[in-house]
Amino acid sequence: MVSGGWQGRRSPHRAAGPAALLALALLSIAAGSTLHAETGDGQEAVDWPAVITHLRQQAYDRPGHAQTRQQLAVAYNNYGVELSGQGQWALAAQQFQEALRLDAKDQQVQKNFSRVWLMQGHEAYERRDIAGAVDALQRAIALNPELVEAYHLLGKIEYDRQRLKEAKAAWERVLALDPSQAEVAEQLSQVTEELPVESQFERLSQSYFDLRYEEHLERPVGFDIRDALITARRQVGSDFAYWPKYKLVVLIYSPEKFRQLREETPEWLGGQFDGKIRVPLPSEQFDQATVRNILFHEYTHALIHDLTKGRCPTWLNEGLAEYEGRTQASRPLHRLAQAYEAQQLIPWTELSDHISPALAAEEVGLAYEESYTIAAYLVNRYGFWRIRKLLQAIAGGQAWEEALAEGFRRKLPRLEADWKDSLPAFLQSAR
Repeated sequence: MVSGGWQGRRSPHRAAGPAALLALALLSIAAGSTLHAETGDGQEAVDWPAVITHLRQQAYDRPGHAQTRQQLAVAYNNYGVELSGQGQWALAAQQFQEALRLDAKDQQVQKNFSRVWLMQGHEAYERRDIAGAVDALQRAIALNPELVEAYHLLGKIEYDRQRLKEAKAAWERVLALDPSQAEVAEQLSQVTEELPVESQFERLSQSYFDLRYEEHLERPVGFDIRDALITARRQVGSDFAYWPKYKLVVLIYSPEKFRQLREETPEWLGGQFDGKIRVPLPSEQFDQATVRNILFHEYTHALIHDLTKGRCPTWLNEGLAEYEGRTQASRPLHRLAQAYEAQQLIPWTELSDHISPALAAEEVGLAYEESYTIAAYLVNRYGFWRIRKLLQAIAGGQAWEEALAEGFRRKLPRLEADWKDSLPAFLQSAR
């Protein structure tokens, strides 16, 4: 989360010229002000473009006049602050550039400008414009080398694209500036543990994926993980109408190494998506069909994360991932059948609470099977296009209960009852 505020500037001198206009020019504007906000003394907020125009004319009439140049720099800064409060980053950047052209050493303007680049970095990251995000964050840091949030996000980006040394350096800088950042401390501990192993992985670049694997990992005959990933991209992408334009990092482990590096991962979890896809190669523990299931499952998580900006409820996320994964390897629904017979199904509103690495396989297994059948019911009954609209609504900030009821034109209790009615036939066909 981005914290900290924008700061307007107060000129130390009164300017010559129309008294009413230039009195306003000397007022400081707080973050988030608009042209219709009022200043502390009840006056209308400043019309900064008009002030700037007037001061530029004065500067033209009196070239080299230090006081006018300083007042013009203040006006540019304050207009930049106002535009920043409105989210107009490009226009705000122009104002701060002009202010620094007039006074290159003004530290407050530099800090304000750095926050514009920080916000542009966040927006580029959300669009998955990684190159644009990195460029913006580096510009922010150049203006303000103590901008903690810029280092934090830069570390996240570097970690996601498997540049572990760079991620470690960025997060170390965060903690040097602010030792209270507990989340970053955990991330730093994780990357420090992974670095000796994963930095030695061989790299196999492909058009859409950046594959990394242990150098001496024995690859099974008749299985090519690249083909499986391309198939997942084509089939899952077709359902969601989304094909990422960036390379997704895929880390391939032996089952033993996967458990060693992800000690917190429960035994029932075969793969993981945490910004990167982590999967085992086929082995005695995971046959080829199971690994294909895991790849499709985790790839679906990657798409949903992008499409919903990380806002998808856990149960729907896992349900859709199970739906795609089971196209490669289906499994029986024993837990769900027993729960249905015993009338112990989990209410939809409680499903996400039953999906956690801290819970036992039996409890989580029921939640996974139930979430899968809900996703399958919604797809089969209403079509995948409604799923896509549901994810769009969730990405826009709408609560999933409201988005579901609105998108499927059924109140949640009715939708849930319809799903329950469909279960006997579904369970029969799944045997």
